[in-house]
Amino acid sequence: MIKKYKQTLLPIAVSILILTLTSLLYLGAFTPAKPLIQRLNALTYDMRVRVSPKAKPSEFTPIYIVDIDEASLGQEGQWPWSRHKLASLIEILHQAGTAVITLDITFAEPEKNPVDAVVNALEQKTAETIQALDEIRDKLDGDQHLASIMSDKGVILGYLFHPMQSLVSGQIKATKINTDKPLEQLSSLTMQGYTANLPILIEAASQNGFFTIRPDDDGIVRKAALVLEHNKQLYSSLAVEAAKLYMGADQEALQLKSETIGKVQTITQAVLAGQHIRTDATGQILIPYLGPANTFPYISATDVLNKRPIPDLTDAIVIIGTSALALADLRTTPLQTSYPGVEIQATLIHALLNPEQIPYTPEWQDGATIALLALLTLFMMLLFPMLRPLALIVTGFILMLSVIGFNFWLWIVPRINLDLILPLLLIIAISTTFILHRLLGEHKERQRIHDMFGQYVPVGHIDRMLTDSSDINMDGERREMSVLFSDIRSFTAISEHLTTQQLKQFLNVYLTPITAIIFNRQGTIDKYIGDLVMAFWGAPLDDPKHAENAVLAALAMREKTEAMQNEFLEIGIKQTVSAGIGIHTGEMNVGDMGSTYRRAYTVLGDAVNLGSRLESLTKQYGISILVSEDTMKQCPSVCFREIDYIRVKGRQKPVRVYEPMCLLDSLTLELKQCIVSHEEALNEYQSGNWQLASQLFTTLLERADNPLQHVYLKRMGSSDFQSPPDWDGVYTHTSK
Repeated sequence: MIKKYKQTLLPIAVSILILTLTSLLYLGAFTPAKPLIQRLNALTYDMRVRVSPKAKPSEFTPIYIVDIDEASLGQEGQWPWSRHKLASLIEILHQAGTAVITLDITFAEPEKNPVDAVVNALEQKTAETIQALDEIRDKLDGDQHLASIMSDKGVILGYLFHPMQSLVSGQIKATKINTDKPLEQLSSLTMQGYTANLPILIEAASQNGFFTIRPDDDGIVRKAALVLEHNKQLYSSLAVEAAKLYMGADQEALQLKSETIGKVQTITQAVLAGQHIRTDATGQILIPYLGPANTFPYISATDVLNKRPIPDLTDAIVIIGTSALALADLRTTPLQTSYPGVEIQATLIHALLNPEQIPYTPEWQDGATIALLALLTLFMMLLFPMLRPLALIVTGFILMLSVIGFNFWLWIVPRINLDLILPLLLIIAISTTFILHRLLGEHKERQRIHDMFGQYVPVGHIDRMLTDSSDINMDGERREMSVLFSDIRSFTAISEHLTTQQLKQFLNVYLTPITAIIFNRQGTIDKYIGDLVMAFWGAPLDDPKHAENAVLAALAMREKTEAMQNEFLEIGIKQTVSAGIGIHTGEMNVGDMGSTYRRAYTVLGDAVNLGSRLESLTKQYGISILVSEDTMKQCPSVCFREIDYIRVKGRQKPVRVYEPMCLLDSLTLELKQCIVSHEEALNEYQSGNWQLASQLFTTLLERADNPLQHVYLKRMGSSDFQSPPDWDGVYTHTSK
């Protein structure tokens, strides 16, 4: 495990760098990137609003919207309506038992009195006429009539603040807002001007409040201020005043609490009639949208005026506003692009009456977000080094889903709003770093395997190793394998008569097909030493048939060498070219071995040395291939004849050696009889019956001149065909 972490020091270091940059980005250190991060956070906020479970307003407070809709404009006339008509609307709603009537409308200009129009139209104005008109002027005064109707009916008027313009129109009435710190120390939003209602209406209304809602930089309405500052005075919103009046709270029922964060005295919550409402530092709340437009019940204004059947409004809050396109009170919200402003006010009133539904951004968000970023980084640095690319992708995806799920749980249950985008970007960045490092590492490993084995093993071996390297052990290990040595007979004599170019051409012509044969039989080239070829089977990939593949390769090499005599002749080699091949199967040490300067994937051990000895002994027996008994036993498809029972130089344990003759399915009756006769003679020889053995070998020699019979006849003839007294059937070779 420690090795894995050492191999991933680079992505771990990059992960720490990513954590640092992400934290600085969150804290606003990179000003140019701040708008982008804010925009991305806004998108995730909108997503949470859209997927959050929606509560029905009917389950909480009866809030109705009396809508000056398209139908009302069509039947009652275009806006603005007369103050008398609006007075009638208020009177009817009051008679229906409403508790609070809120107007999402501003009456900034006085209504023209029809008496003035008549006076101006008269060509002849007598004193009597003027006096008569003056007597009815007050009766026809719309503003005065509306004021008289509004009085003592729980009517709240709305007005509009201007953040930049210093234009002042109408009159606003402030209520007492208690603060725990002086106003000049608070971080409230400051407005420059306002468009408000006529003084006569303000005096008649129960209260007034602003309905100013400032969208975010992308034009989407997500927050609303509970208080705004103007001319060093705090003013409450229309929703706050409606909620206070509905709850029967006094005019000083709103309090602002603050905390010192850094060097700024930030507003943390508002207390409304004893209910605590979490706000941001400027006294704004996140609008808890309950659903798309028409979530709250709408009543057409014309239905009220014409006294058509409407819902029971007893003790209800009624908001008079408009959804008509022509009156342009439509806003873009996280839920939809054309959301009536009047329904936003309804949502705010509902939220203030049910503050547990209001999500809030805690003052400890910065610390929590930085801690989350650090924990995510630590978790990924500990886990990711142990994973492969696919597992990294899956784990990163699961981690992202977990962070999203936890963020949504905070949003839905405790109603906490925390930024989501930077933790997700952190996971993506660190996951990508580890994935790229792993992919580059695997590519490097593939290249290393290709470079190491490309000249020594078959292409199929390399493909298997690159597809799944789990079976490859580059470290030294001991396993049963088969090793082959092949050496050209009389190579020195052959090379003496060749030029350097001819020698190079000869070796290329010879070694190319020999190597191809070894590769085709799944062998691995260990090395070339001049004309000598060393190969092994059973590594780097396991080969259950390593012995048989080695012997079949040797048979093919012998056949190929015999078939290439004409090619050798064209090069300038006049004598017959043949090779001796020795094969042994046994336990060997295999691995990537060598020094700091040069390494090679090779095999070592006593079994390897025996294979080399067998190759050297082929010329003494006059045969081309010699294999050990251990190899012979693992080749059921090959026909062998036993050659000798010997003790090689440097090795005390004797070994039986064999010559592979052909494949069993190619064995002829004649060859089978020759093998049987040879082994009969060999058995007599090994049993010490040298007289009989010499007769049998002589008979074989008469059938066909074979160097092997000469070897045994010479060996026995030197002792007058009498075996030594201590004969055990083992012949000891004194030379390599």
